[in-house]
Amino acid sequence: MKQLLAVSWEMPPLSGPRAVQVTRTLRELSRLGWRSRVVCFGPRSTRYNQDYHVPPDADGAVRLLRVPSPEEWLVFRALWRICPAAKRLPDEKRVWMPVALRAARRALASEPADLLMSFAQPWSDHLIGLRLHREAGLPWVAHFSDPWVDSPYIQGTAWQRRIWSRMEHDVMAAATRIVFMNKQTADRVMAKYPAEFKRRARVVPQGFDASLTPAVPGARRPGPLHIVYTGRFYAGVRTPDAFLTALAILHRRAPLDGRLAVTFVGGAMEAYQRASARLALSAIVTFCGRRSPNEALAVASTADVLLVIDAPSDGPSLFLPSKLVDYLPLRKPILGLTPSEGASAELLGRLGYRTVDPSDAEAIAREVDRLLQSPQPDVLEVSERHDEVSGAYDIRATTCAFEAVLREALEARQSA
Repeated sequence: MKQLLAVSWEMPPLSGPRAVQVTRTLRELSRLGWRSRVVCFGPRSTRYNQDYHVPPDADGAVRLLRVPSPEEWLVFRALWRICPAAKRLPDEKRVWMPVALRAARRALASEPADLLMSFAQPWSDHLIGLRLHREAGLPWVAHFSDPWVDSPYIQGTAWQRRIWSRMEHDVMAAATRIVFMNKQTADRVMAKYPAEFKRRARVVPQGFDASLTPAVPGARRPGPLHIVYTGRFYAGVRTPDAFLTALAILHRRAPLDGRLAVTFVGGAMEAYQRASARLALSAIVTFCGRRSPNEALAVASTADVLLVIDAPSDGPSLFLPSKLVDYLPLRKPILGLTPSEGASAELLGRLGYRTVDPSDAEAIAREVDRLLQSPQPDVLEVSERHDEVSGAYDIRATTCAFEAVLREALEARQSA
């Protein structure tokens, strides 16, 4: 088997999207002849969401090298509170780098690897990968789940952005291959780099694991139209505010009680729950709180329509939420509140589903009303193109594409 040494701060028992996605990919890689060791964070507290039902390995072919981090120490948490800028060079995981590097060096000393891999965010993972690549001389693949310097979610001072830009450039200059999850992000990030760098960039989307899909009810049950959203929000950037306003508009025109039920699954939604109450939507909108990935899928499987909410964007949106991909095996209609150009809109368009400007409450109200009022049964049916398009996002297909990139990196090393 080929030997892979990876760096991914977020792995089980942490249960965020990065941990879930990397676990799925490495599990599938084991079936393609790869044995993986992963240097990852070993939590010593309950500060982070943890789910011990996320399987970390596959028949011993994935081994987690858990490393505690000083980020849990009180001294650093106090420092970051006093000086928040110190937390973003590039992120709070920077203090984990020395111990993670030592663990990675021990792993390489005990058993050689054929290839290095780093998964980010957090961006410190790539700085660890860069250091190991320089020290060991092994081919290195840097995987970007999101844009770094180009992310609209990341705000910083001019001097911070100069530091981030230098860090990102160093990663791009050194990585044997660079992997992005969608073309929009790849195009935006690589636009500022020379052709030599661009030739090393590849696009491999995230994938869903059909084996984890809960049983989906057959015929629709009588009752209110059920819309489900799973995932997180980011205050001031990606929020359900316009959607809740749209529901309030419809509710004032004609009461939605008994006609519509909306469920939000995700943590840190207290502010939106209060906003929903102020809009007199408490009888219609339910906030379930955070659930494990499998529990969130189970709730989503009860929906008539699944909801995607992206942040507004002046240009093409760079983000394809992992939850949108996780929705695909459920074979449900999807309503996308997303910019008309971007990764989500492109996928939803190929699937045959509608999108609405995420900041236009009136337009969202019209679309929800269409779902409520339409006499056409196919409005609540899965698209005819759904299965064909979704197949490319099956974790087996995405991992085959990913493995091809790993082999490219190995061949590039051999031909150098």
